[in-house]
Amino acid sequence: MGSIGRPHGKLFEAVVDEDKQHPSFQQIAASEAHVGARELMQRTYDQWDGSDHQFVRDFQTDGFDARVFELYLAATLEGLGWAVDAPFGRPDFRCRARGLEFFIEASTAHSPGNPDPPTSPDEYLAELQLATDNQDEVAVRFGSVLRSKAMKSYQKLPHVAGKPIVIAVQGFFGAGALSHSDHPLIRYLYDKALISVDEHGAVSLSDESVGCHIGDSKTIESGWFQNIDSAYISAVMWSNSGTVGKFNRMATGLGLNAPGWEIHRFGTELDPRPGATEPAIFLERVEPGGEPWEEGLVVMHNPIARVPLPPSALDGVTQIKLVDDELVFDLRGRTIFNQKSMTLPTVDREVLLG
Repeated sequence: MGSIGRPHGKLFEAVVDEDKQHPSFQQIAASEAHVGARELMQRTYDQWDGSDHQFVRDFQTDGFDARVFELYLAATLEGLGWAVDAPFGRPDFRCRARGLEFFIEASTAHSPGNPDPPTSPDEYLAELQLATDNQDEVAVRFGSVLRSKAMKSYQKLPHVAGKPIVIAVQGFFGAGALSHSDHPLIRYLYDKALISVDEHGAVSLSDESVGCHIGDSKTIESGWFQNIDSAYISAVMWSNSGTVGKFNRMATGLGLNAPGWEIHRFGTELDPRPGATEPAIFLERVEPGGEPWEEGLVVMHNPIARVPLPPSALDGVTQIKLVDDELVFDLRGRTIFNQKSMTLPTVDREVLLG
């Protein structure tokens, strides 16, 4: 990777006063259960030439979630074999390998004012009850981000002109944001309903048009990929896995976690059984090598892109394309819709079993 001359700092050495620090940063910086995540985040940051001079300050304050997402993208892209940097400042990532160069701009959808995360299980459950279950509201949140990024006109930058541009997004708009799958975004981008429910409650696949998305306080038109304003965006990359939990789980495979702790994860994933219309629930202990960086990442290709992104660029990642007005899903590995991690003290199973 090339260098932009940025001095690397220590992510978890405080550069701002305690009263200005993000609660999640404070929790992770002090927790023995997050030793592995801290070490792996620092390694990723040290190896990545793409972040700006404000990265550490943002990471410790209001930009914590967004900066963790960027670290996740850097680790994932490098794991997929890309040399990642940002010598021109923007977009956030320049990816080079195998004779191809493309750019990624990372963005997160937040609630107005970027509120602090819950600080206790009770507070989390209370916020989760208030979190939106309206998929159209989720589409509205992501739609706002995408429209804003498209207006930046990255294609006019000399170093970007003629190269594929990807917008990577993740939602942090409340306690329930990460529980949403990629479905609301797919519906918005392609104006496809995906599923329909009849009067008897039976669920089936549907290719019908959505038309519009009625959010909690705003309605937007569906089918962003049909809008000429999106033509310079080659693809949209989505994840709900760019979190501290991901770093903790990946650290397990590198032996970075503190002894005496184990990690479990639970959530929902695609049920591979024929005819299944509901996700399957999983609960498992995290083992070394059990989860690749790209698990949970989805790339949605723009059918009207002026400069398409070759699907081979992100081989191994789940990808979606529109072919003859039908969505084609190239699923790779496990299709995780959402998940949570639990880091717990290791149980002495011999004592437990007597």
